[in-house]
Amino acid sequence: MQKRGLIGGLALAAVLLSGCQSLPDWGGDPLRSEPVVKSVHEPDCEGDSCANVNAAYLRFPESPQLSAELERRLFALASGLSDSPDGNAMGQATSFDMFADQVFAASRSARRSVPEMPGFEADLKAEEVADHDDLLVIELDGYLYSGGAHGLPLTSYMVIERGTQQVVELADMLLPGQRPAYETALKRAHQRWLQTDQASGLSEMQWPFAVSDNVAPLEDGLAVKYQVYDLAPYATGQPQLMIPYAELDGILKARYLP
Repeated sequence: MQKRGLIGGLALAAVLLSGCQSLPDWGGDPLRSEPVVKSVHEPDCEGDSCANVNAAYLRFPESPQLSAELERRLFALASGLSDSPDGNAMGQATSFDMFADQVFAASRSARRSVPEMPGFEADLKAEEVADHDDLLVIELDGYLYSGGAHGLPLTSYMVIERGTQQVVELADMLLPGQRPAYETALKRAHQRWLQTDQASGLSEMQWPFAVSDNVAPLEDGLAVKYQVYDLAPYATGQPQLMIPYAELDGILKARYLP
């Protein structure tokens, strides 16, 4: 009886193991992400003039190099915020702590020049916005305040090929010699956008068309994101133009078409 029970137990274990091996996630996803949430207040500072830095982004436990690249791109959104007093340009940080220290140094420097200057604010975020056709698309967002009437929102896309775990840019997606055709398709998308409520009342002469390489291959088309002031005044926000994939046949490599 004991022998029969042992054999039965082994058989059951074999069945369970076989079932586990058939699960699609067995072995882990190399692009599995985990949330990272950090918040820090300027040390040794009290009152409304103190700086704050907040971040909610992602890390890839199985891919440290992609984690580092995401952080590099996220912190680079602050490149226009200010130059820190030690000569290291904002946006070149390689860690959250380094980035926060640069924001705090820039805020202290501003207060020395203008004592009533409000504290700098940096809010950074990264989240997955699409995962299809072996492409993972991450949107990086920043809101940076360094005095004045309002802060500056900034957005950048990070597109990762799952098969190679490589970050790809627009230049990698275009077929050879098709850059002019892409710009023509983007200009058509701009004309369509001018007919939307977001662009209502805009003067195309005052706010002319401009090209952007900040693209994301979403499921329903190629999204092209602009920053404030690129195509319209601040109050309009950050325009996003959409180019249907049907207009990109022969322009994008087949790999990036659905």
